[in-house]
Amino acid sequence: MERKNLLIQRTLQSLIKYGSFLVIIMTVVFACSDTTEAEETTIDDPVANLTFKTDGAIMGSVIAPNAEVEIIAANSEDMIIGTTNENGEFFITGFEAGTYTIKISTENSEKEEIFNDVEVNIGEVTALGTVDLAAQ
Repeated sequence: MERKNLLIQRTLQSLIKYGSFLVIIMTVVFACSDTTEAEETTIDDPVANLTFKTDGAIMGSVIAPNAEVEIIAANSEDMIIGTTNENGEFFITGFEAGTYTIKISTENSEKEEIFNDVEVNIGEVTALGTVDLAAQ
């Protein structure tokens, strides 16, 4: 029983010793912080950090081995010219919203594919699928 009382007594002494130390530190921290002059962050233009889509895009692929592919998209106001990558895929951006005629052709073939009345919308990608221009 005496051992139990001794253990309780030492625990209480430690709590008092370190507890008062903790109270002193908390008091200093709170005394040093001035909450009346808290820094406020205001947002003058809440949309400044948002990204808005400003154009549309078309995408697809072309089967035309060893050929330079030209993709021309035109409406009454704009003409955008692009080509495919080494895998025959294309992703062309910069379109205003509207209806376009898209012509896909190669330099060394008379074969071409024309898409009429293709709707392009801002912030969207219009998929044209796969076009086969392989010489037969």
